[in-house]
Amino acid sequence: MLDEKVLKYIKKHKLLAWAMQDENEVYIANAFYAFDEANLDFLIASHSDTKHIKLAFKNPNIAINIAKLDKIPLLKGLQIKALFSQALKEQEKLYYKKFPFARLSDAKLFALRIKYLKFSDNTLSKKIEFVNKSCL
Repeated sequence: MLDEKVLKYIKKHKLLAWAMQDENEVYIANAFYAFDEANLDFLIASHSDTKHIKLAFKNPNIAINIAKLDKIPLLKGLQIKALFSQALKEQEKLYYKKFPFARLSDAKLFALRIKYLKFSDNTLSKKIEFVNKSCL
């Protein structure tokens, strides 16, 4: 189970940056997300023919960053290792509840399942780490 401070941070934000790679290159993309707390999945929408989705299908091990820099003493952010996959049919409701306008798009939904997470918060005395044992 994720720490309450981490969950609060995830729920407060809606935009993530995620990185993927193939044999020769790395690539980064931004995406709006909804969070499936039960499955520890970030749900994103995109088109299957985009470069980032094609790369993620080739190598489903991806990285995620969610950060906001106000002032260094107040810096907070998440660094995440995740596993890319198609979203489950039942996850659509979560995404469209947060982003109802997305129903108008022909984008597909994808899931980024947390494997490892580190939460940095300069107002805390230590970093919070989480390992999803179901992904080992």
